Amino acid sequence: MNKNDDPWITEQEAMDLLENKTKKINAVSPSFCTAKWLQTTLMLQNGFNHSCHHPSPHKIPVSEVEENPAALHNSKFKKEQRAKMLKGERPSECDYCWKIEDLGENYYSDRHHKSSDYWAWDRFEEIANSDPDADMYPSYLEVSFSNACNFACAYCSPEISSKWMEDIKQNGPYPVEFGSHHLDHIMELGKFPYKHSEHNPYVEAFWKWFPDALPHLKVFRMTGGEPTMSKDFWETLEYIKKSPPVQDLEIAINTNLGVPDELIDKLIAQINSLADKVKDVVVYTSAESKGSQAEYVRDGINYEKWMANIKKILDNTDSRVCVMTTINILSLPTFNEFVYDIMKLRVKYNPGLKINRIPLSVNYLRFPPHLQVTLLDSSVRNEYAEKIERHFEQWTKRTPGAYLWEYHQIQRFCEYMRTDQTSGPKYRKNFVDFIKEFDRRRKKNFSETFPEFAHLLIEWDNYDHE
Repeated sequence: MNKNDDPWITEQEAMDLLENKTKKINAVSPSFCTAKWLQTTLMLQNGFNHSCHHPSPHKIPVSEVEENPAALHNSKFKKEQRAKMLKGERPSECDYCWKIEDLGENYYSDRHHKSSDYWAWDRFEEIANSDPDADMYPSYLEVSFSNACNFACAYCSPEISSKWMEDIKQNGPYPVEFGSHHLDHIMELGKFPYKHSEHNPYVEAFWKWFPDALPHLKVFRMTGGEPTMSKDFWETLEYIKKSPPVQDLEIAINTNLGVPDELIDKLIAQINSLADKVKDVVVYTSAESKGSQAEYVRDGINYEKWMANIKKILDNTDSRVCVMTTINILSLPTFNEFVYDIMKLRVKYNPGLKINRIPLSVNYLRFPPHLQVTLLDSSVRNEYAEKIERHFEQWTKRTPGAYLWEYHQIQRFCEYMRTDQTSGPKYRKNFVDFIKEFDRRRKKNFSETFPEFAHLLIEWDNYDHE
């Protein structure tokens, strides 16, 4: 469902609308996705870009942005992928959606959801008839200025989190095949972040390009690292406040909600001060498990404080707080309890079915591979899938409860968990080695925190997938 379409239509009407839009999208080509033209994520700390959160980011050559600041969004690589889509070819970087669509014709991937969403649909004809080599302004722009972060989540990496950078500089890489923990490898890939004291040509290009891009935006999202720890984040909010109003603009702020109280209070004040300048300011935050298990994976979070800060924002602003998930193997034991906590928030803060102040986005982890749900035996995955699906289905029948579009996300995750037969088991030994080292460095105890999986440290040690 396109959650920002007409809020007064029923959920079934919204699904019918998505089906009709999907037919138009596929009529352009079976791989056409306007997100490749209209959505971009910029990691200015190292010059990487991707068109949505599924493809792996690609490096934008410095020479491109020095010649043309618009190359931040319109890199030569991205233009090549646009040309492929118009010809009906599947860019390999978009395999997340191809896997979903290959499950069957009744499965809607994010290619369909994004292309038909409110920020993209009004430009559908423009993009369908465009020159793939032309520079386009995005409708949905996400920016990370810095890797500064006070969290070091298990599946994160040094180029995104300064806490991770501290860990690797002090202790060296983790003994796993993949995970972006080798600083030499990060340097080779061009992902090593600029120091705050260094001149950053990507930030310079951003400030040359952003004033022209701002009036075209429907969504402007700032992320990190932890954005509230970056001076550029606060300067950007001030710039928008001093600019002419952009009445169609939604500002989205990704935050772990684990920063000191003074930053949370400052964020609340900024949200309220922007009320007359833009259409909406939305807070995005992340979790996918509960209590000590959430605190193990999202190293740095205090789960109760996280919940308290969600309530603080809901109590003191008109903003929504959207909860994003990255479901991994360590999410499964308490995922249903986590969903229950989200639904309790809805009981208090949702004024009715038409307004959902705490949306839930269901996404699953694919990298690093040693934390994927596919490491588990299929029988165990089937059991978890059944429990999660049954639990979520019950919430769709309650008021307030889960929404149909959320249930569809759950269904496709559970179907993936049941059916995926890729190389998950080959990384079981990596999982054991990572957990042991993670426990040592972070002063944690996996077996006590995850008694459901304690046996895996024995069974998967020296695992031979051959």
